[in-house]
Amino acid sequence: MIAGSIANTLSARNIVVETVFITDFKFSQAFATQVESKVVAFQKFLTEQNNLLAIQVIANQTVVQAQAAARANVAKASGESQAIQVITSQLKQSPQYLQWLAVNRWNGQMPYALGSSGGGNGTGSFGGFPFFQLPKLPTQQQPLLPTQQTLQQNQTKQ
Repeated sequence: MIAGSIANTLSARNIVVETVFITDFKFSQAFATQVESKVVAFQKFLTEQNNLLAIQVIANQTVVQAQAAARANVAKASGESQAIQVITSQLKQSPQYLQWLAVNRWNGQMPYALGSSGGGNGTGSFGGFPFFQLPKLPTQQQPLLPTQQTLQQNQTKQ
C-alpha cells in the first residue's frame, strides 16, 4: 500500500520504482507501549487457553480412571458372587467342603488357647484342636478279650 502510493507519485515524474525499503522508524513511546501491551495480552490469552486445555485433559483422565475403577469393582463383585454360588452348591453336595477349605487355608500353627467342642458327645474336635476328630464313644461296653477276662477274674479273686 505504501509502496504503491510512492510508485504512483514518482511515476508522474517519469521515475520507475521497483522496490521500496522503509527503515529507521521512530514511533512515539505511547504507540510502542500499546503494541507491547497488545502482544503481552495475546500471550496471556494463549497461556490461559493452554491452561484450560490442560485442566480439561486432567478432568477427562479422572473420569476415565473413575469409570475403569467402577468397571473393576463390578467385575470383582461379579466374581465374588459366582464364587459364593459355587461354594453354596459345593456345600449342598458335600458338607465336608468346609473342613477341606479350612485345612487348605490353615497356616499350620496351633492356636494359643484351646477350648472344648461344647458338644460333650465326642463328635466334635478334641479340646479345640483343629481338624482332629475323635471317634464316637461306644454306647455299650465292648466284649472283653480273653486276656482282659483273665485279668479281671484275677482282680476279683484278690
